[in-house]
Amino acid sequence: MNKIANMVDTNSAAADAALAVWLEMWNTDSEIARRICSEDFRIHFLISDADGSNPFDDVQGAESFARILDRWREGHPGVVFTEVARAVDGAHGRMLWNMQAGKVVAGGIDVFDFTEDGLIREVWSVNGTRAHLT
Repeated sequence: MNKIANMVDTNSAAADAALAVWLEMWNTDSEIARRICSEDFRIHFLISDADGSNPFDDVQGAESFARILDRWREGHPGVVFTEVARAVDGAHGRMLWNMQAGKVVAGGIDVFDFTEDGLIREVWSVNGTRAHLT
């Protein structure tokens, strides 16, 4: 049997703890990013801001993510994210979430890669036009 050489042995408890506060970070406290994201953290969105820009493309590390997250929240007051489900499988994780902004409700999914110590190294985020059923 072939062994996959690039597998990371991740601290699953730490990775799950990072996901447990991921939406709290988005909702209220960008300082959390400095605790749960790696120094080489990257985030990928498949949707642009209303003006066509993609400010999160410039994120390189937890520090810049926290700063851009603060600006994002200032431009999107009242947006609330809620967790639907999450899972950690080794070096990877996923989270289903719903977002509400006024009367608009949509669902999304984030797919994560973790470092050995359970920090979030990379995330891909996609949202839809309706909420996940709960």
